[in-house]
Amino acid sequence: MKLFGELSHGTPFVYHRRMNGRRRDCADACGVDRAGAWLARSGLAVSVLTVWCTMPASVASAQDRPFLFSITTASDTAKPAMRVDYDLGAGERAFQGRASNQPEQRIGVQASRGRLTFIGRVGMVDSGSSYQSSQGGEVLFSLANSPNGPLAFAAGGGVQHESDGIDVLLARVTAGRERESWRLHGNLVLQKPLSSARDRADLVTTVGWARKLNRTLAIGVEGVGEDLEAFWDPAEAEGGARILVGPSLHVTPAGRKWQLTGTGGPTLHSSGTGRRSDALRDLPPASGRVGYVVRASLTYKVF
Repeated sequence: MKLFGELSHGTPFVYHRRMNGRRRDCADACGVDRAGAWLARSGLAVSVLTVWCTMPASVASAQDRPFLFSITTASDTAKPAMRVDYDLGAGERAFQGRASNQPEQRIGVQASRGRLTFIGRVGMVDSGSSYQSSQGGEVLFSLANSPNGPLAFAAGGGVQHESDGIDVLLARVTAGRERESWRLHGNLVLQKPLSSARDRADLVTTVGWARKLNRTLAIGVEGVGEDLEAFWDPAEAEGGARILVGPSLHVTPAGRKWQLTGTGGPTLHSSGTGRRSDALRDLPPASGRVGYVVRASLTYKVF
């Protein structure tokens, strides 16, 4: 069983490092990679400071995180918002393609101002005597988003640099509907790995529905499907399609800045294609046709 911790949503590039005994090979060993890593960290800092410094001092907005697999944008574009997420969970070979079951962490932040939402994430996996890290970032633009509107709709993209050194271009579309007693959100993500050893494109879709029992508690269902192109592409390179549908719980204490969210369940895998990669995934590869994932998130709303 693999334990892992995660803080969600970084910068458009990666800082990647491997260490084994006294040998240390860094992805930023050359000037270009050092510049990319510096830009990655600087880009996140500039994004956060820009949102923070341009925010009116009297504004306070609750940036909610009702689901773990689906990204949601702020319900009110007139109010700047920022949050930090910390996820903890367990799963078979979670987030890894070939690596063994070792702890992993992801750290990130989500900030929004007006129609723009900035999402940053950084991940780290411990693979015994070495460790690997990856970073990614996205910017989303809200096309339709109003607290009283019928539908929230946003689109955007970004870049993800994975632990095996491969850059992946991201395009994301989010849609959601909020009502007094329930909410429904979903994402469609198209990934374009910049590597001939990977698929030309990967398709990921997520959906989450929750019903509010009271001001504090909501229960629902979350679903995620990854590498769905494997259903029609026999040469799919990431080991086949993966699907999860499981219950979710969302706790938001009144008057508090923190909230808890949890979900999990069995993961179903299509028949293998004989190929596998170290592609970064929310649903890990499994040794058989059925695996498992359980995740819980602690979110802190900065403003």
